[in-house]
Amino acid sequence: MKFLRTSIFPLLISFLVFSCTPEENTGYYSTATNEALISALDEVMENQIEMGRIAGGVVMISQGDRIIADNAWGWKNMEDEQPMETHHLFRTASMTKAVTSAAILQLVEQEKISLDDPLEMYIPEFAEPVVLTSFDAETGTYETRPATESITIHHLLTHTSGIAYGFTNRTFGRIYGEAGVPDLGSEAELKIEESMANLGPLPLAHDPGERYTYGLSTDVLGRVVEVASGLSLAEYFSANIFEPLVMHDIGFYLPGREDDLTRLYSIRDSVLVVYPEETTGIGANFPVRGAMTYYSGGAGLTSSTADYHTFLSAIHHGGSFNGNRIMDESTVSMMTENQIGDFNLGGNKFGYGLMITTDEGRTEGKRATGSLSWGGAFQSTYWIDPEHDLIVVIMTQVMPALGQTEFYDRLERAIYETIE
Repeated sequence: MKFLRTSIFPLLISFLVFSCTPEENTGYYSTATNEALISALDEVMENQIEMGRIAGGVVMISQGDRIIADNAWGWKNMEDEQPMETHHLFRTASMTKAVTSAAILQLVEQEKISLDDPLEMYIPEFAEPVVLTSFDAETGTYETRPATESITIHHLLTHTSGIAYGFTNRTFGRIYGEAGVPDLGSEAELKIEESMANLGPLPLAHDPGERYTYGLSTDVLGRVVEVASGLSLAEYFSANIFEPLVMHDIGFYLPGREDDLTRLYSIRDSVLVVYPEETTGIGANFPVRGAMTYYSGGAGLTSSTADYHTFLSAIHHGGSFNGNRIMDESTVSMMTENQIGDFNLGGNKFGYGLMITTDEGRTEGKRATGSLSWGGAFQSTYWIDPEHDLIVVIMTQVMPALGQTEFYDRLERAIYETIE
C-alpha cells in the first residue's frame, strides 16, 4: 500500500522568505535547514507506517512564532486509502487536561474558586472521602477507612487527590465500572454531573496529598468548572478559551465532521486494526456519534493539530496569543511551576496540568530543562520548549500502541538534531 505525505510547507516558506525584511526574518531557519527537518520527520513517520505501527499522523512545529513544519503522512482512513491532511481531527484524550486546568485557573483569577477550596463545596458527594484498604477480586466487595483530609482544588490540579484511573488499575476499573463512571468518554446519554456524583463516595487510592496518582482528577475539575461558572464545560471552553483564541476546529463533539475525523486504530497481535468498540465502550466513530452529552474534562476533546498548537502558543506566551489574552502571566507561571514538591514523575515535576522537564529527568539530545508537556492515550503528544522557543504537536490515533516510547524518542531526536 502506498502512503502519502502532504504539506503546506513550500507555500509557507515562499511567503515568509519573500514578504519579510531581513530584520523581521531574524532567527527563522533557511529553506535548507527546514528541508532537513522535514526529511528527518519523513524518515521517522514513514518508518512507522511501513511497520504497521500507525496509519498516519500530523506533526506541527513552530519556533519563534514561525511554523517550521506542518505536515501529514499516511492515511486518515487506511481501509479506504483516504490520505491524511493537516486539517484532519484527532481525539486528544488526556491532552484535554491542560485546557481544563486552564479553565480552573481562569476561575481562580475571577475569584470564583480558590485553590484551597475543599471539593465538597462544589460536589457535595465528596464530603466524606474514604481510602481503599482491601478489595476482594472474587466478589468485588471492598473495605475503606476515612481519609485524613478533604480533597482540594490544588490536589485535583496536581493529581495528588488519590483519585485513580480505572483503565490503568484493574481494581479501580471494576469499582468505577460498577458505579457507572467512565474513564475516557461515553457514547451513552450521560453527563459529568451524574458520573462525578457517583464517583464521590467511591474509595481513593490514598489520602489526599500523600502522593501523585494519575487519574480522574481532571474530570472532577470539569464538573467544578460547570458548578462555579453556571455553564456546561463545553459552553465554558467555547466562550472563554476557544472563541477568544479563534479556535474553530476543537470541541467535545463535532457532529457533521465525520469526513474530517481520523479513524481510530488499535494494535492487536502486532497488527494494526480498526479500534474495537468493546475495549472501552467507545467506538471508532467516537465522538461524532452517540448521545454526545458527556464532557470529559480529562479526556474528551477532539481537535485539529493547528488548534491545539494555538492553545499551547497562548501558554507559551504567558496567557496571550495574537493579541488575545485568556490568562494573566502570573497565572501561567503557577501553571508551569513545580506544584508537587518532592514528588517525582520519572525525575520530572508537575505544575497545574503540565509536566515539567527537570535536569534529572532530561535526556541528552532531546527537549531542554523547563519544557512543558503531556500526551493522550490515543497516541498524541506535545511539548513546549522555552529554551529553544519551540512548540511541537504530534497527532496519531492508535490505542493501545506498539513501540510508542521508541517512536516518540526517534521523532524528538530527529527534531533536535536538525534545529540544534
